Amino acid sequence: MKLKGKEKNFWWNFAHITDSRKIPTEIPGFTSIDSVEDDDYFAALFDKVKIIHSIYLKETKVTDETVRYISGVQQLKSLTLMKHPNITTKSLPYLNKLTDLEYLDIWNTEITIKDIHELDQLKNLKELYVASLGYEFSTHSQMDSELILEEVIKLESILPNCKFYVDHRLYQ
Repeated sequence: MKLKGKEKNFWWNFAHITDSRKIPTEIPGFTSIDSVEDDDYFAALFDKVKIIHSIYLKETKVTDETVRYISGVQQLKSLTLMKHPNITTKSLPYLNKLTDLEYLDIWNTEITIKDIHELDQLKNLKELYVASLGYEFSTHSQMDSELILEEVIKLESILPNCKFYVDHRLYQ
């Protein structure tokens, strides 16, 4: 069956697909770095592709809306959303639906370590990368490190099998 209009352009650019019967419902992974892909792009992708094992997005044009689309993806084990200032705490309920996640990188979004307690359904999570208490990536002072460690201790009861990397520094 021939595709038409915007959908035709999307699938041709995505994988040179011209027949709707050839649109995959599962792909192993998707990566986009420093690109112009936005919420509309991912709405089209996730409308058809329902199973993805890994998504890596760094510095694209996505917002909380794309995270909402991602929340419908099945079997997602690894999700990177680093360096997206338009991903906020509004995404937390959507992220919490991704119960198969083992790896989550939300560093340098508007979500900080203080917000992570809301991700209480991610029991399979093994690694989490997140920003500190609203500070930019830097060497933390002793006081900052103590505050971060307090947050990590609280989170260990919620996500007991998870390693927490705060501003890329492992806290155990």
